[in-house]
Amino acid sequence: MMTVHRLIVTLIFVLSSSSALALEEKKFCIYDPVGKNGPSMTFLSDLIPKAISWGLDIKFTAYTDEKIASNDFKAGLCDVVFLTGLLTRQYVPFGSTLNAIGGIISEEGVNRVLKAITNPKAGKLLSKGNYEIVGTFPVGGVYLFVNDKNIDTVEEFSGKKISILNDDPQALKFANMAGASPVGTSLTTFSGQFNNGNIDILPMVPIGYNVFELYHGLGDNGGIIDEKLLYGMMQLVSRKDRFSDNFGQQMRDYILSRLADVHKLAKDSRTEIPAHYWIKTSDKTKAALDQFKLEIRLALRDEGIHDPKALKLLWKIRCSEDPTRSECAAPE
Repeated sequence: MMTVHRLIVTLIFVLSSSSALALEEKKFCIYDPVGKNGPSMTFLSDLIPKAISWGLDIKFTAYTDEKIASNDFKAGLCDVVFLTGLLTRQYVPFGSTLNAIGGIISEEGVNRVLKAITNPKAGKLLSKGNYEIVGTFPVGGVYLFVNDKNIDTVEEFSGKKISILNDDPQALKFANMAGASPVGTSLTTFSGQFNNGNIDILPMVPIGYNVFELYHGLGDNGGIIDEKLLYGMMQLVSRKDRFSDNFGQQMRDYILSRLADVHKLAKDSRTEIPAHYWIKTSDKTKAALDQFKLEIRLALRDEGIHDPKALKLLWKIRCSEDPTRSECAAPE
């Protein structure tokens, strides 16, 4: 006769097995330049237990080349892919436009943008065809790393060699409008190009300083212009037909709940950069950079690269933060 103890153990085993069988396995292809033990994989690992409550068994696969991750996603080998905002443009232009140069000007602005796109009413803006932006992670400000501290104004950009990462139309427009020389790079080549002196200007987030050993390229004469070019975004894109209708909203709610952790990662990476590398800009230079960034955004909007609705959202948030900005006289 089965003892009470054995009966309880058997019931627990049966219930656990039934629960496991009910979970639907999903593959997340994660771009992380460091690999399976990198910061993206580590940060996102918290999603695995969370997803169990949604009936999902998430399996992560790390990619050190995001183009390969994107291609595997397009080929149907991934249910979700984690990419930089540069590569999500091909899936959902609205989501990618949140990366717009000068679009977000502060951490408070980041918070407002993420809260706005987490509103269920914004869901339709984050979808295009069978693709949906189910997560947006701000990875901190993108700054201009330069190999000469004298490259610190819009005028000084002229004639200099600037990295164009993954054919980024923003960086290319920046180069063309500044009179700089564009140099095509990928996530596997840009650091070597900068560190070897083949590039004078490199737009990059502070975490890249150590991850890609950019201190070699900065050397004794280089620096980092202390004026954000834009807020870098990493985004999760899903195939909508492989998930329930509420999956995107569940994911966006989850990410919003972890916003403080996301900001901490970005702040910690900035403190790792020695203070002497930061190049202080004058008010005049900041104003010139602001105007330059506005001209780039408008040009890319007119060319159909930036989503107009996303730009308008970013404009509203900037002007709610600081109504005295000259751009607030007319909607973007």
